[in-house]
Amino acid sequence: MVCDQATATAEAVAEQPVAQQQQQQEPQQQEPQRQQPAAKQEASQPQVSQKQQPAQKGSMQPDRPRTLTHIPTPNRGGRSPGSRGEGGKGQGGGLEEVLRRKGVDEAWNVLEDMQRRGVTSDKYTVSRLLMKTVGDGRGRLNAPRIYRSMGLVERFIELQPKEVDEVLFNALLDVCCRLKDLARLEATVQRMRTLNVTPSPVTLGILVKTYGQAGDLQKVLQVWNEMDRQRANANAVTYGCMIDACVKCGHLVKAVEIFTDMKKEGKHKNTILYTTLIKGYGLEKNLPRAIELFREMAAEGVPYNTITFNSILEACVKSNDLGAAESLLQEMLMPTCPVEPDLITFSTVLKGYCHAGALDKALRVLDSIKARGLRCDELVYNTLMDGCVKADDVTAGVGLFSEMLSLGLRPSAITNSILTRLYQRVCTEEE
Repeated sequence: MVCDQATATAEAVAEQPVAQQQQQQEPQQQEPQRQQPAAKQEASQPQVSQKQQPAQKGSMQPDRPRTLTHIPTPNRGGRSPGSRGEGGKGQGGGLEEVLRRKGVDEAWNVLEDMQRRGVTSDKYTVSRLLMKTVGDGRGRLNAPRIYRSMGLVERFIELQPKEVDEVLFNALLDVCCRLKDLARLEATVQRMRTLNVTPSPVTLGILVKTYGQAGDLQKVLQVWNEMDRQRANANAVTYGCMIDACVKCGHLVKAVEIFTDMKKEGKHKNTILYTTLIKGYGLEKNLPRAIELFREMAAEGVPYNTITFNSILEACVKSNDLGAAESLLQEMLMPTCPVEPDLITFSTVLKGYCHAGALDKALRVLDSIKARGLRCDELVYNTLMDGCVKADDVTAGVGLFSEMLSLGLRPSAITNSILTRLYQRVCTEEE
């Protein structure tokens, strides 16, 4: 559960540069980019501007495969007079007006009609439309709606190939990443090659993140090694994507190697980077090293956040060291600690107690959750009821199920499976 949260935050931060690039290239937009909620980890990362690569011309040798890093970038300026439609009114501006007045879906309808009539549109607005369609990534993705939008963006690239740049391609690649559509992502990369669009460090981050979440270590390393020019200009966000991809693929050695290189350059002081490595050591049940990194953060002046504490607590639970987990939780609850625990914090410790058969301690954690005004979810009750099965406490398990129903929580298939095992204990006792 903590791993999911750390991953989600890493993903949210990795998405940030795509929007930043677009804002930098679109100073004349009338409507400001809707900002996404900032996670605590994001606040700690250094903001490093990404320099555009200068335009270059050249050709590949016939017998050498073309890679993204060798492709020149076509000249990309601001809005030119040629991008305006009849009567001097920009077609992109008209699409922006529809977006503002009638919403994203109607704007896509207008774009589709423009393409059908052969009317040019604006790459900035098209990119904004795509990102607004996907949203902030916190809700459930509407795949049919998003695929239709992607099709219209791809049609824009086909109709106006000289207008596209890596910012638009990054937006498209980012959507492929969210949808976990590797085939579409690789087709988009190939289109970049065909149109001689040079990727940015943001592109590199998106690619390694996509292959990392797919567990394809070979592709992660291949892209990282090939795109050396982008790697040289990468910031902490891109490096964070790579380290997280290595951790997801079970290659902690490579993740540590990258982090060590960043240390040599003094670029390692970032909450996300440390938290990701702590998570990696937790997955390998190397608690001493995880705690060492956790303490190193304070020594280096790198701030903790809730996810950092949740990750180290998860490492303690995986290593069956509940004493260490208790100490860290108490440290977090001290008035001097600026970090607030959340539901995941308590449920991680609660899970450790249940697995160890310490049901009484787990129920006390439940009381702490309620005392802090946090709303328990189905997972908390499932964990507790499973702990009741292990502790052979049928009465407590049935009572927790009743409490769960009274809160309006809907039982899942997992809940039903736990209840079945509880009632099997009842039958056994009656026999």
